[in-house]
Amino acid sequence: MKKILTRILSPLLQRLRGTKSKWPISQLIKGNMDLYESRHGYRFDIKNAKTFTEKLQWYKIYYDNGYLEKVVDKAFFKDYIKEKLGEGYTIPMYNVYSNIKELLADWDNLPEEFVLKSTVQSDGKFIEVIRNKSEVNKEELKAEVANWFNPYNTLINSFCRAYYRAKPRVLAEQYMSQFNDQLYDYKFFCFNGKIECVYVALDHFMDEDYPITFYDLDWNKLDVQYGKHKVGDAPKPKHWEEMKELAQKLSYGFPFIRVDFFDTEDRLYMAELTFYPGGGMTSYYPVSFNQKLGDLFILPQT
Repeated sequence: MKKILTRILSPLLQRLRGTKSKWPISQLIKGNMDLYESRHGYRFDIKNAKTFTEKLQWYKIYYDNGYLEKVVDKAFFKDYIKEKLGEGYTIPMYNVYSNIKELLADWDNLPEEFVLKSTVQSDGKFIEVIRNKSEVNKEELKAEVANWFNPYNTLINSFCRAYYRAKPRVLAEQYMSQFNDQLYDYKFFCFNGKIECVYVALDHFMDEDYPITFYDLDWNKLDVQYGKHKVGDAPKPKHWEEMKELAQKLSYGFPFIRVDFFDTEDRLYMAELTFYPGGGMTSYYPVSFNQKLGDLFILPQT
């Protein structure tokens, strides 16, 4: 009976407390550490973090340079990249919407093929690929996408501080494909302007354990596994040298940031900038790799 009551009352209590963006630091730390213990099997002193996944927990709770939302919001991100790199480095966006009514009102202006994304979600959540707009059941789409505007369903209601000043919106952008109808996703792990390694996501989100393969900067495969993800083989990107140059430039000034690219035959595109890969809730094998990244991750003084 107690478990049943807890399951029923927990969502109600959370609504009364507000999204995690409104929680006091002490409550955020406890909730985050409870989650970390459930995933990794141990607790630690958040102010004495050692490994990469441990330091990400400090980063989530404490780090704020005053404009993090401009980096992680998927619409503002395009303006941020334009400011840093110039035109043409992000996938073209058609529009951004603050509610479902705005999206439906603009429906006829959108092309037959495009992608809808939440501006404040990640890991493949809240993405809808529209391949034939004329065949879409708009009532079903409305029911699905309407949930994307609820802050409780977004990273505003997470332990990740970068999203706390953001607002849930939805963007429509150009559909991109390459290499057998997919884009390879190249993700650079960077520490204050220095690139340590890159991993490649293959068959992205086709299943939970899609291949993730780590490489060094000479494109040698590393003996590293991320969680339960399989390890595969990935093509060296055509625009490899440009990727490294841009990743270094974009990561300067951040204790840690992951810089993500898509590569096409014609050019590269910025995919996103990420402060908290997997929320630090997924293990790296061997554990020495987690420690190595942790040693490179110099947290700011508090």
